[in-house]
Amino acid sequence: MTQRMSHHKSLNKASLGRFLLKALPILMLVLAVEHYIGQRFLIGGDDQVDRCLPDKRIYIIDTYNKDIWRGDLMAFRAERMAPYFEDGQIIIKIVAGVTGDHVHVDNKQTTVNDSLIIEGLPLAEKLKQSPDTFKRDETIPPAAFWVTGKTPKSFDSRYWGYVYDYQVIGRAYAIF
Repeated sequence: MTQRMSHHKSLNKASLGRFLLKALPILMLVLAVEHYIGQRFLIGGDDQVDRCLPDKRIYIIDTYNKDIWRGDLMAFRAERMAPYFEDGQIIIKIVAGVTGDHVHVDNKQTTVNDSLIIEGLPLAEKLKQSPDTFKRDETIPPAAFWVTGKTPKSFDSRYWGYVYDYQVIGRAYAIF
């Protein structure tokens, strides 16, 4: 009986050893993939009642993809966006203009390269500013983006200006 238990224990140790030799590389691979995905991608949600991108609530942000162009969704860190957003808060908006594009903002509309982006300045009163304060007719400077939402009440570049390269977290993709 003792010999059989001892033989059984040595079989268990040998089986465990073989299992660990097979499982360890798989475990290492799973951990490496998880680390890569965890470093590269963020998941963000928009819980605002009045969303500037009304059709989506959940986003994946690819922090390794900073090759962003007109029409892309971009995640960036807020700066100069009080009273709506604190500095550093993650924001997602549509890139409407890039370096070299021409931006025109007046009381009636915002255009980029003469294409209508969004109408009016409905938040001027709420910000206790004259709509004339936000007028501009200029070229987007180097390393800058002009961003917007889809709704007129979007708090976007019309009110606070450009998003600069150093603020960019990455390209965003709407999921739900």
